[in-house]
Amino acid sequence: MNVTVEEIKEKIRSTLNELMEEDVSKITDDQLFVEELGVNSIVIVQVFLTCQETYGVDLTEEMKLAEPMSIQMLAEKIHNKVISQ
Repeated sequence: MNVTVEEIKEKIRSTLNELMEEDVSKITDDQLFVEELGVNSIVIVQVFLTCQETYGVDLTEEMKLAEPMSIQMLAEKIHNKVISQ
């Protein structure tokens, strides 16, 4: 699969947009989901599951809810997994 980090970030953003009741267009790539945006763990898990299905990667190892995560960080992790397949 040939996908860019930018495309992955757009997918994460659109998934967040569906799951949250806020305008996610103002969220920067580096804002942390929980610490800065107040995203709950259910939304984060759904984002991970959507990305797993979309890109055919296993993110079980990356799904550590206690660790800070941003759109940029998640997109890079997914991209690295996609290109290493």
